[in-house]
Amino acid sequence: MANKTRIGTDANDFLLETHNNDVIAGLNVMNMFCTLNKSGASTLSVGITTGVLGVLFDLSFAALIFSNSLSDYLSAGIGFVLFSAAAARVMVALMSSFPGMVSDLAAIPTAILAWSTGMVVRELPPTASPESLLVTVIVSIALTSLLTGLFLWILGELKLGNIVRLLPNSVIGGFIASSGLLLVKGAVEILMKQPLDTLSLRDFGQAAMLMHWLPGLLLALYLLVATRRDRHSWVIASSLVGAIALFYGSLWLLGISPAGANDRGLTLGIPALQTTWQLLNWSDLLQINWQAIGSQWMCAGTVSVLTAVLLLMNVKGLEMVMAQDIDFNHELKVAGSANVLLGIGGGILAFHSMGGSILMHRLGGRSRWATVIGAATFILLPLLFSSWLTYFPTSILGGLLLYLGLSCLYEWVCRARKKMMPVDYCIVQLIWVFSGVVGFLQALALGWAIAAGLLLHRTIVIARSSRQKL
Repeated sequence: MANKTRIGTDANDFLLETHNNDVIAGLNVMNMFCTLNKSGASTLSVGITTGVLGVLFDLSFAALIFSNSLSDYLSAGIGFVLFSAAAARVMVALMSSFPGMVSDLAAIPTAILAWSTGMVVRELPPTASPESLLVTVIVSIALTSLLTGLFLWILGELKLGNIVRLLPNSVIGGFIASSGLLLVKGAVEILMKQPLDTLSLRDFGQAAMLMHWLPGLLLALYLLVATRRDRHSWVIASSLVGAIALFYGSLWLLGISPAGANDRGLTLGIPALQTTWQLLNWSDLLQINWQAIGSQWMCAGTVSVLTAVLLLMNVKGLEMVMAQDIDFNHELKVAGSANVLLGIGGGILAFHSMGGSILMHRLGGRSRWATVIGAATFILLPLLFSSWLTYFPTSILGGLLLYLGLSCLYEWVCRARKKMMPVDYCIVQLIWVFSGVVGFLQALALGWAIAAGLLLHRTIVIARSSRQKL
């Protein structure tokens, strides 16, 4: 049954991966205190464990967004991402009807946001100040969070959540595969610490560069195989712990110190990690380049729709695994409210995580306190261990992103071939190949045009069928 919840395992089942909110949040807070008294130690350990794992994934997302021309702002970006994720976890934990619901950044929307921020930077004039560049990027991300939150909340309020089922699976699959390609490209740039268009095949063969990309590739391939052969909750967590131990064990055998690894670019190498995120103020708003932000309207719309689709998939998949009914329209309003507040506060998009929620429950964290403790980990870990994060292996962050990207491509390029009609499968391949050859923005336009054509064709067929019955 768990297989049905994975992205792309079945084209027909793809969609399986506020006045009432105040009342529910109040009741949930009361339940939290009651639960904490019963099993405090277990709740604490589960919260910390899931929180640390979430931090590792979100570090990779921060590295994806703040790379290349934004690499100088990685320290601020880490604080921005971790603070947003912590805030989202607390808000969703309080408002969700499902105890232990975990919210986090998602790979597909984040990949699109990373590409979009890169385009925003290109739109800025060369004379733009560093402050203007960073504020413009943050506001472009925050506006996407705000617009997505409003879209989700309206869908939930009008009880129109299932309307996303009307979108053709082939187009959604094409978008996901295209996002997977973005993740792969971003992972390579993180591993190599160079823009992809400046690299040649000869660069990958250099002995010095093998230490950068080969460990990340091996980790990604291992996770890709391991997560399909063994679906136990600890697979990824134990693999990451083993990868960190293997990385530093290899450095010891090679006689390379942590400082030496940092000098070689094998670790994050952040001189001063920003452990907290400062909200934007009015003076910051005067430095925003609105023209650069406005050029990315199609990406913002695509992120909003894909988020609704992925949220539906996650909630429905969680229902199946947990054997418990969850009100999807209510969860839409929960995610919508959280992202509206994140957008207003200058945060990045986050919503319900099926994998994180299942892991939380399988480890025994069936209370909202476990999620809140996990959220606290996002703040306390970089605050207490900022120097350790400076020496965190870049190969693991890049390997995680590479694993996520390859997973998307594997599902929609390999597995989808056996599950989809030939025409639908060809549409998926057309969109993501078009994205790689021509451009991601052009692939979005192509995908939406195909979606409009398929919906129009479906409407005509239904209308003709109705006339024939009459």
